[in-house]
Amino acid sequence: MSGRIRLRQICMVVEQLEPILDRLIEVFDLRVCHGKGDLSRYGVPDQAPPSYQAAFFAHHGIRGALLPVGDTFLEVIAPLRPDVSAARYLQRRGEGGYMVITEVDDLQRWRDRAAAQAVRIAGAVDYPTYQELQLDPRDVGASILSFSMQRVGRPFDGGWFPAGEAWQERAAPGWQGIVCARLSSTDPEGLAGRWSNVLDRPLMADRGVPRIDLDEGTIEFQRINGPARLSGIDLAGASFGPSLARACEAERTADGQGIRIAGLEFREGST
Repeated sequence: MSGRIRLRQICMVVEQLEPILDRLIEVFDLRVCHGKGDLSRYGVPDQAPPSYQAAFFAHHGIRGALLPVGDTFLEVIAPLRPDVSAARYLQRRGEGGYMVITEVDDLQRWRDRAAAQAVRIAGAVDYPTYQELQLDPRDVGASILSFSMQRVGRPFDGGWFPAGEAWQERAAPGWQGIVCARLSSTDPEGLAGRWSNVLDRPLMADRGVPRIDLDEGTIEFQRINGPARLSGIDLAGASFGPSLARACEAERTADGQGIRIAGLEFREGST
């Protein structure tokens, strides 16, 4: 079995950043801690990124913001140009889940694993303090899968470069974290098998629903009639009940137990 791996961040892609951020903040009582672009209206100082990071932002043409959920993160991005990958994804699939981002302690191990499974690399980040490897969703299915590693401090010591140095100060009380990512497909068993092979983790089943347990966090696979994608996440914490009460009727799922905002479904989870 490969080294330690945990679910650390979920990225969703939207047409316009501020309206969705505002709604997520209102419903879930979250706060922006860091991001790409001017986020001063959310209490985050507008600071120019390092040159190496600015080049990455310019190439990918996105704005974005991170919201701490316990010690995990919900990222919201919006494309700035129609010729970038996020814009093309929006055109094909619409708003919703975009990336499942994990934290690992040895990036080369996962690079080798992807190569052994003939999975292509969609993108890579190599900063002095942080590395990231993004796998092509055409090979893994449903979503970009990202392996990320801190290059400062100790692995899994709580630091998280994409969230900035002071994210703990912006973490809202009442949340434990994002504990599950839910991927949907017309063939959930086949999709789960591909992810299991790439992640080098056994495939389990809970009442007929395939799942993969990471060292922290779970990935579940559900059946739908539409295109495969990252369709939902589970949030653990006492704040979910109040969030459900704040959601408007149009945002509630048919069973009344979930919240759907910008194509992503939020449900209550447990640690």
